[in-house]
Amino acid sequence: MKTLVNLIAVAFFFASSFAFGQTTSSTVTGKTYTLTVVIPGFDHRNGNLRVGIANSEQTFSGESFKSQVVAVPASGGAKVTFEGLPAGRYAVRMMQDLNGNNQMDYNGSMPTEPFGFSNITMLMGPPSFGQSAFDLNENKTIEVSLMEM
Repeated sequence: MKTLVNLIAVAFFFASSFAFGQTTSSTVTGKTYTLTVVIPGFDHRNGNLRVGIANSEQTFSGESFKSQVVAVPASGGAKVTFEGLPAGRYAVRMMQDLNGNNQMDYNGSMPTEPFGFSNITMLMGPPSFGQSAFDLNENKTIEVSLMEM
């Protein structure tokens, strides 16, 4: 059990370095797409939602390729839209910063704030870019749910 807890904690190392740069990338073709991330609901109606997209293992575990911070709505779900993305493989990672300190909080090695990854609905260890990645070659909408430990 301790090993699983440690593996899960590793998955959240991005929280302390979850840098939200707004870097851009050019494409050879000039064709870009829009990615809409739908978050269906929230158990906690406070704080901010920090959503980052990665386009490689490096940007999945470090500074995001692109990112946004949005306020958690008073009711319902939320949508976060990323425009101007070149075709490629992407993964979404997000956390709900309940207390506004801009980092994931822990109780020991367990995260105490909600988080989510594209293509991941249950954690059995830290997810990889490959597990979370999807192809973007047209405008796309994906749903990512928040989880809590």
